[in-house]
Amino acid sequence: MDFKRIEWIFFLAFLGLNMFLFGIYQEGLKEENNVSFSDQTDSIEKRLDKDGITYKGTFSGEKKEGYYLSGEQTNFYNVIQAERETKDRNFFKNGVEWTDNTLTVYPQMNYAQTSYFIDEKNIEKSLDAFLNDKNSVLYGSQYRYLPEFSTLQGEFPEIIVSQSYKSILFKDDTAQISLKLEKSDESDGLHKINKYTQTHIQGIEELRDKMDLSSERDAIETLYINNKIPSNAKITFRKLAYTRIYKIREKNVYVPVWFVGIKSSGSNLQIEQVNAMSNTIITNNTVPKVENQ
Repeated sequence: MDFKRIEWIFFLAFLGLNMFLFGIYQEGLKEENNVSFSDQTDSIEKRLDKDGITYKGTFSGEKKEGYYLSGEQTNFYNVIQAERETKDRNFFKNGVEWTDNTLTVYPQMNYAQTSYFIDEKNIEKSLDAFLNDKNSVLYGSQYRYLPEFSTLQGEFPEIIVSQSYKSILFKDDTAQISLKLEKSDESDGLHKINKYTQTHIQGIEELRDKMDLSSERDAIETLYINNKIPSNAKITFRKLAYTRIYKIREKNVYVPVWFVGIKSSGSNLQIEQVNAMSNTIITNNTVPKVENQ
């Protein structure tokens, strides 16, 4: 046998195979680079569209300014007792309960108060009338409507209003009023305020100089690349608001956070949070308490 000839045949065969495999490898690298480049250059809108994710409006790239804030929860018992001692001994006398720093009021049980209704067609005007009545709610003028977290649908309609600081609202259970409503029997779009639960913070202070915050677009992109927005989902809202991250003795610490509502087919509304200071996802809703040594 001509072993020399056989060796050349195997050499050429292996050379051809290696060249073929090298060609496939190069094509794979080319495709990978194209995908990577495409992912980096495509706008977040295009990427959401490819995944069938819908939303209303446009994503703002504006970088607002915000602060690290501190505040102390108001003790309503002390406030009401002071009012009774100096002005009106029957102030908030009936239909009122206290639990820690939370005030619960049943307006229909307090005969000094007016019955208030929320009109579906003009919610903010209805709220203004209620909030500015000093006999019905304490510090009412400090609260603003939070439509993203309110609903007039279903068996338990609820309106949320919250405090604000320099045009940014709070979204936190230490600085809000939750209005529990009862729909009128008539189809007039009116909802009676049955009770409300209130919290309030006082002595708000800036802990640091103001900082540029991540934009709405930044927050959406952060959630997307971390797989927090499923394919074919709907982004229902985006809201920048202060929320509590620490409690140091009697002081709460708040930072601006992007709240993003996400609704997948057949599932409940999911609310994701992105710290607007660091543009990182908040995964733990537990507020740690820090005790000074």
